[in-house]
Amino acid sequence: MNTSTTYRNYYRQRTADRWRKIPAEHLDPGAIRPFLAGNWKMNLIPRAGVALAARIFDLCRDIKDVDLGFAPPFTGLSTLAGYIQPDFLRREYGIGRNVFLLAQDTFFESKGAFTGEISADMLAAIGVDRVIVGHSDRRSNLGKYFGFSSSVARRLSPEFLMHTLHHLEQSENPNPQVITTLNHLIDEKNSGMLAGLATFLETELTERAGESDDAIRRKVQAALANGLQVILCCGENLEARNDGETFTLLERQITTSLEGVARHAMPEVIIAYEPIWAIGVGAQSAPLEQISEVHDFIRNLLMDLYGEQVAAQVRILYGGNVKPDNIEAVMQLAGVDGALVGGASLNAADFAKIIRFGLPNVV
Repeated sequence: MNTSTTYRNYYRQRTADRWRKIPAEHLDPGAIRPFLAGNWKMNLIPRAGVALAARIFDLCRDIKDVDLGFAPPFTGLSTLAGYIQPDFLRREYGIGRNVFLLAQDTFFESKGAFTGEISADMLAAIGVDRVIVGHSDRRSNLGKYFGFSSSVARRLSPEFLMHTLHHLEQSENPNPQVITTLNHLIDEKNSGMLAGLATFLETELTERAGESDDAIRRKVQAALANGLQVILCCGENLEARNDGETFTLLERQITTSLEGVARHAMPEVIIAYEPIWAIGVGAQSAPLEQISEVHDFIRNLLMDLYGEQVAAQVRILYGGNVKPDNIEAVMQLAGVDGALVGGASLNAADFAKIIRFGLPNVV
C-alpha cells in the first residue's frame, strides 16, 4: 500500500504481485487521469445546479489534469448540459474537455410502457456522457421506500393463501409441491410459524430489496450500446463485511454486471467501490487499509477477466464519505483512481478542495 506520494497523473504497473503508480505528465499518452465525480442525488433544481457548478469551476480554474463529473437529477441534465459546453468552459475557466455530464441511473429498455423510466438513448440525446449504474441507493435501499416488503408480508396471511390455493387447485397442471406447501402453511397449528415467517420476510426485504445484479447487467449493456460510459457501482453492507463475505459479494456483483462486456469495451467502464456502511449521515469512511485491499481485489479480478493491460487502465473509484480532509490520503493508495462523492459535492468549497487534492487550496 502506497501512502506517501500523491500523483495527479500516473501510469500503473504490476510488479512482484503488487500494483503501484508511476508518475506521469497529464499530457503523456496513456497516462491515467483521476476522476472526481459529484453525485447530487435528489438535490438542487436546475438553476441551483448550474450555480453550484459555476462556483466549483471558479475555484478550480485551469485544472486540466483530472476529469470532473457532475450527476444532477434527471430534471437538471439538459440545463447543465447547456452550461458545460467545452468552448465556454475553456474561455471562462481554462477547462472544458475534462468535464463530463453524468446521469444517476438509466433503464435497460429503449422504449415502451415503463412509466417514470429514462432510456440510455434518451440520455445520450441530451448530452449525457456517463451514467451511474448499480448505486447502493438503488441496489439496497429501494425496499425501504416502495412498500414491496409489506406487500409480500400481507400475502402470508391464511386468507390470502387459501384464496391462492383455491385458484391453483382449479388450474391445469398445478405444481404439487406448491399445493403441499400452501396446505401446510394454512394449517391452524402452523399459524405461529406463518406469522413469524411474515415478520421475518418483511424485515429482510425492507433492508435488502433493490435492483438485482441481472437488472444492473442489462443497464450496463444498454448504456454501452448507446455510447455512454458506465460508472458501475459495487459494495457490501455491514452484515457482509462482518461475516467476511465482502470479496464473495463483490465478485458476484462485478462478474454478473460485466457479463457480455467485451474486452475492447472495458475502457468505457469505470468501477466505483462504495461500501454501503460507509455512506450517509453519521457514517465513517472505510479505513485506508481496507480501501486499498478491496481496490486490489477488484483490480486482480479484472485482470482474471480481461488481462493485465485492461486491469491496469480501468479506473476504480472510492465512494463513501469522501471529504476534503481524507481525499489526499485516499488518492495516495495505489489502486484508487478517483472518488464518487455524495454530500461533499453539494458544497462548492468542499468539492473544489477534493478536486484540487495534492494542490494548494484557494478557499
